[in-house]
Amino acid sequence: MSSIRIWFGLSFLIPFCAMGFNHGHFYHQRSILMQSGTLEGQYLKLRSDGSLRDAEVSFYNQTLDHSDKNSPTFKQRYFIDSRYAGSPQSPVFYIICGEWNCAGTGSYSFVENLAKKKKAHLIALEHRFYGESLPTKKLTSTALKHLHLQAAIDDLASFQSYITNERGFKGKWVAFGGSYAGTLAAFYREKHPELVVGALASSAPVFMKNEFSEYDAHVAKVINKTNCGVKVRNAIQLIEEKISTPEGAIEVKKIFKSSALTNNVDFLYVVADMLAAAVQYGHDQSFCETLNKGRNPIEDYARAGLSVLSAMGTTPFDISLAVAVKEDVTAEDNMRQWMWQSCSEFGWFQVANGQGANSSRSSQIDLPYHDGVCKRLFTKQMGKDGALNNEWFYPLFQPVTSDILFTNGSNDPWLNLSVVTGQANGQHGLDLLMMEGAAHCNDLRLATNFPSVLVAHAKIELIIGDWIK
Repeated sequence: MSSIRIWFGLSFLIPFCAMGFNHGHFYHQRSILMQSGTLEGQYLKLRSDGSLRDAEVSFYNQTLDHSDKNSPTFKQRYFIDSRYAGSPQSPVFYIICGEWNCAGTGSYSFVENLAKKKKAHLIALEHRFYGESLPTKKLTSTALKHLHLQAAIDDLASFQSYITNERGFKGKWVAFGGSYAGTLAAFYREKHPELVVGALASSAPVFMKNEFSEYDAHVAKVINKTNCGVKVRNAIQLIEEKISTPEGAIEVKKIFKSSALTNNVDFLYVVADMLAAAVQYGHDQSFCETLNKGRNPIEDYARAGLSVLSAMGTTPFDISLAVAVKEDVTAEDNMRQWMWQSCSEFGWFQVANGQGANSSRSSQIDLPYHDGVCKRLFTKQMGKDGALNNEWFYPLFQPVTSDILFTNGSNDPWLNLSVVTGQANGQHGLDLLMMEGAAHCNDLRLATNFPSVLVAHAKIELIIGDWIK
């Protein structure tokens, strides 16, 4: 099997924890930038300690259907960086990539820095059907039947067995993941305690449900506290009034640079996602400042929202559900795959939490709308509510499950589906860290201004140090 070596790095960025936001284009831009001679391009090539990142990149012949001994295989991309490892006996930090074009061993700068301290190998595995690990470039519903949770867990185990033998690794393995990748990290430790001694599950949703109104409620709570909740709801009401007529819809979509969106509720979802992204990634204060200083609610909301998307390197259309219609995908596409996973297994549909002060989005974004999206994209209804919980979620609280560290930021809407303080019923096997004021996956980022994250970093280091003794 041939391999190549490239300079790969994203250590100055917020770790990529998508959960429905389509940032594949963002990473495509970064990969191009890394090949340039600009100052920022050179900075992207650096590890968290300032050294050049010379990461090995190769492809593993992964089994497409693990339940079929005659299954075909596909090329699954992986990354290895052993710069810090002292020997084959060194621990291995297994970086799990989620629903995105994998950024490699530099995906989580805190973990990379921890690897230096613990003299660990760094290995990252790209998720099937994302990035360059595409079994097929045409994602029909038939092809996507091989994209599911069990297959992702089986991929991790199959690859770990292969690379352990191939490289002669003898140290203990620890799984790391943020957001959906954190979900995988937790479930990987749950199902394969013989393979990994522990798992860091950052901002990881592990409870499955279709109607995730708590997300909207949490966003509303944050912006109410930041004192722009009333202005947000006023803007949403005015936008709803605009799209009630063809002329008004054309006008307001133009303001939001969303003229390509023909479905009005798809557009309302983009409007909601602009604010959700600001809250999820800790930019709610700047978003609210724009609204509070302005005089035109619709234009102010659009200016704040477009600024958030611009900073993330994406556009309103790129984060819309309309993108998921396209079956022919590239390494930068991820929305169709993620919607398949949402429709078939997880749910996690971010519906409006009513119409009052405890909501931040249009009430038209409801469960029937999402069911219609599943039918539109895949000609199938959404999956049975919470169907996977008995197999995956509840076993987390069994005595045999241990050494999973759940970390969450108090401002992160996704904490409502994770395991947080007070939910583990005194189980000694789960460590729970809540970071006050922090947002989604903040603990995976080395550079931080949150005192609570710095405290969490120290605790994480101690816990993982005990795992790899």
